[in-house]
Amino acid sequence: MKLDRYDIAMVNAACKQDETARPMLQCLHFTKGRVEAADGFMLATRDLDLQDGEEKPEALLNTKMIKQIKPARRQETILQITDKRATVSYQDEEGKPVEFEPSISFATFDATFPDTDQLWTSLEKKAQIAISVSLLKKLIACLPDGVGSILRIGITEPTAPLEFECSNMDRPIRGMIMPMHVDWKEHKWKREKKGGIKP
Repeated sequence: MKLDRYDIAMVNAACKQDETARPMLQCLHFTKGRVEAADGFMLATRDLDLQDGEEKPEALLNTKMIKQIKPARRQETILQITDKRATVSYQDEEGKPVEFEPSISFATFDATFPDTDQLWTSLEKKAQIAISVSLLKKLIACLPDGVGSILRIGITEPTAPLEFECSNMDRPIRGMIMPMHVDWKEHKWKREKKGGIKP
């Protein structure tokens, strides 16, 4: 399967970094054609970019392996998972192998990962609003990231502004972000589409 920079960034953001944590939360979970990363507070998942004829892997990998991957332009990262081992290789845009040192290879992990399908709320109960990713990144960049930092978010309806407040500061940052106009019939949740995750 191919891994792009978004796959790797997701893993680095969502996986547990603490070595004393429960083992399964230091792992990547490959299942049902997707990869899952969690740390006990956040869960992130994405469909795998499988190659033609490649079977959907069922495995757990230590996140240390992914942290060693160095994505580069004009170079694709290939992750191959066998029964007991995972290996990283690189290829150019034409599919030809690219030499890279040191080589990356890890044994698969033996643990039980939680069934995340049961965590998703029903779509009928979900409040939803569309926010520009670039605006959200600007907001996050101006907030403190220390222990205890909390961002309160308020949503009333899809067409009203998202209100936010970072109140555990000497001078709280407050504000709002205008929502994007979205035709929800055209932009469905993955779970609304055929074959999506069902709560």
